[in-house]
Amino acid sequence: MRVCIRRGAAEVGGSCVEVEARGRRLVIDVGLPLDMAGVAMRDLLPDVPGLWAEGDGSLGAVILSHGHPDHSGLADLVAPGVRVLAGEATVRIAREAAFFIRSARELSAEGALADGRALEIGPFTVTPVLVDHSAFDAYALVVEADARRLIYSGDLRAHGRKPGAMSRLAAAALGAEVLLLEGTRVGADGREPSTEADVEARLVEICADTHGLVLAAASAQNVDRLVSLFRAARRSGRELVVDLYAASILAATERPTIPTADSAWRSRVPSPRTAPAGR
Repeated sequence: MRVCIRRGAAEVGGSCVEVEARGRRLVIDVGLPLDMAGVAMRDLLPDVPGLWAEGDGSLGAVILSHGHPDHSGLADLVAPGVRVLAGEATVRIAREAAFFIRSARELSAEGALADGRALEIGPFTVTPVLVDHSAFDAYALVVEADARRLIYSGDLRAHGRKPGAMSRLAAAALGAEVLLLEGTRVGADGREPSTEADVEARLVEICADTHGLVLAAASAQNVDRLVSLFRAARRSGRELVVDLYAASILAATERPTIPTADSAWRSRVPSPRTAPAGR
């Protein structure tokens, strides 16, 4: 098995990796560069044979680690004969976003990825491993062929609402020959990021200290943040009100652990007996 980073090694975003074994190939992610300044249109598409136009048939599939545009933004340009695979919830969320946001597009992909469910694609066995990321339904990928193992981390973090995800990825990576690891924070200032638990606790403080309405701005596709807002509201004796877009994204997850307008999830977070001052 051989691997070639077609784009993304020298920049954040624009990720594209090609893997080959026994004359068959896979592509992992087809992302848009985050910074388009100075990128000529002729250089927008990584030079991967058969990815954008009809090839020799050796390209078996494109696998998208998650739905952020810097990893999936070029998926609609993939040649019609090439399968594009993404997470089940990722496809549903993209469909909802396309309805509300003019610049968003439905993801032309099969919702085939699920945590721990191995896929056989030619000589490759690809196993998605759910990771902690601000994008819901984000995966690392374990790619095996010719008795070799490659780990592609996708985008990941360790301060969200999936505390066991990093350990599970580490276990999956044991014995791997190659690890391709996301490095957005390489060279950062070294400060520990706030966890979602920290964010939730701070929101509870703000709710307690605020008379009247509390307003919060957050990406509707950052489901972990919406959960933090919901939990903080419940702990504070308040009701969380979201717009139709956010409500649609939450429903599209189809996960019983995610609060929705018509779910019984609210009973899982205890409410105080009395509301704080200002409620």
